[in-house]
Amino acid sequence: MSSSTKTIYSTSERTYLFIAIGLLGLYVFPYIWLGEGAHLTIHDNLDSDFLYLYLLKLTRTAFDFDLNTIIPNMMSGGPFRGIPRSAFRTGLNVEVLSFWLFPPYAAQVINFAAVHGLGFWGMYLLLRRYILPESIWAFTRVAVAFLFALVPCYIVHGASVTGQPLLLFAFLNLLTNRARWTDWVIILLFPFYSFFVWSGLFICVALGVLGLISMLRNRQLNRPYLNGLLTLSLLYLASEWELIYGFVHQTYISQRVEFDYSQLRSMRVVDSLRRSADLFVWPMFNTGAFFTLGILLVAGLSARKAFRRERYTSVRWLIGLPILAALICLVHGFYHYLVVALGDSDLGLKFRVFQFDRFYFLLPALWFILFAMALREFGDGRREAGNNSQPSNVVSLFLALQLTLMLIANKEWRINVGKSVGLINEAQYPSFRAFFAEKQFVQIRDYIGQQPSNYRVICLGMHPSVAQFNGFYTLDSYQNNYPLPYKHAFRKIIAAELAKGTRQMRVYYDAYACRAYLYTAELGMNYLFGKTQNRSVSHLQIDTNALKSLNGQYVISAVPILNAAANRLYLKKVFDQPESYWRIWLYKVV
Repeated sequence: MSSSTKTIYSTSERTYLFIAIGLLGLYVFPYIWLGEGAHLTIHDNLDSDFLYLYLLKLTRTAFDFDLNTIIPNMMSGGPFRGIPRSAFRTGLNVEVLSFWLFPPYAAQVINFAAVHGLGFWGMYLLLRRYILPESIWAFTRVAVAFLFALVPCYIVHGASVTGQPLLLFAFLNLLTNRARWTDWVIILLFPFYSFFVWSGLFICVALGVLGLISMLRNRQLNRPYLNGLLTLSLLYLASEWELIYGFVHQTYISQRVEFDYSQLRSMRVVDSLRRSADLFVWPMFNTGAFFTLGILLVAGLSARKAFRRERYTSVRWLIGLPILAALICLVHGFYHYLVVALGDSDLGLKFRVFQFDRFYFLLPALWFILFAMALREFGDGRREAGNNSQPSNVVSLFLALQLTLMLIANKEWRINVGKSVGLINEAQYPSFRAFFAEKQFVQIRDYIGQQPSNYRVICLGMHPSVAQFNGFYTLDSYQNNYPLPYKHAFRKIIAAELAKGTRQMRVYYDAYACRAYLYTAELGMNYLFGKTQNRSVSHLQIDTNALKSLNGQYVISAVPILNAAANRLYLKKVFDQPESYWRIWLYKVV
């Protein structure tokens, strides 16, 4: 290795790295200290994606690649067998492997540490080589990398968000002819720790555009870069071949073909602009939501400073990246116009089933790259001359403000810090243990006294993922992709309640229906009624015959049903357990 390619760390930079790694350890520590007493985000996590990963282990289908395999634990009963295995995460994925090897909570914490650790190290390498390479920026690049590691993205997406700087680092090395074997390892492994549907396709498109612009500018092909992009794309196709095959060949008709964007989203231009603006200011929750105007302010001040210095290349980057972010947000805000315009054509169905507007998964990395570029313009010339790696007062202020914003954005982490010091209780934010309530559901299962596969349950006032986690076979579920006929069969059960409920509830089911839940007009679209809330249902109106036709034999309810008899429901027993978030009323369908 030549001296020009060696990575040389000063003593002070090593110190900064050790401090940052220690702080990341403190970031993970509440999850280790609390164990299953920690709170994990429920929305789009414990109610769905987290459960899917564990369910593959529970059903012993994690490494089943047969397109004919069916998972019967949800949405099965009567003529329906369940959901195709191909609708779930591929077995060629590190997260699936981790949930197969470890208990579910342990797998979550391991992935939490890995995802945020990769975010730190990838952003640090990117900044050190390409954006803040000078020794005077040692502290700043470590600090920015640490701040990026705090992006509160959903862990169930693996490295889809936080791994992007590391992947970009590898591709820039190919682009600048500085690649080493480690860069190829990054490219080879990335598709197996991210998700094609959420970010993979859009990462490949972005890298393709980046390479195209560079090669047009240099007027020559960069074969290593093209080979890297081809390798990444092919590995994504290989890792997610079941899902992609099902999408292309329509091995079953998905409920997603009935997504009605004209109802789900407003067709008013002003509302679409507002939706785009919201995403620009506060990225999508599952990609890592944080307030971006602080970075935008720094970038604006920096662009002004660079313009005065006649550093026009910097000005183009500092203005161009926010414009790119705005375009990504506009694509998301106006995507539904395209889907509606295409109608029921083959292309329209493809755009309806697969959301091609998810370029917003690129936003967190884009914003922090912009942040690092903006900080460059606030370098202190006097300190540069002294080769001092301490940041100027202005840079320190910007870093401190961004740290404050990132801590505010990390709601789940703040909740667990509050739990650690006794400021937050289970009634406010249920822990992993209280939410899934394993001891309580063992009691329910033992009381029923049959194999769960012999009967079906439906849940009221709680997410069906709780019952599914505990081995019950549920008629209701939160699934992003399942056979369309089941949507129509399930609707018969709740038709009267949808008619009584709000228009929002009816649209949510008829135009979306990823949540096939036992909706009621009284409870609305709330699925989290703990035992301290003292809610009840007085006027339930379900089609019991439709429920029985799907082999529905029990209702697991988090609230008492005061008119149970009118719905041919017989209360068998009430289950309460000290560690559980729930009080469960078990009704038999008669």
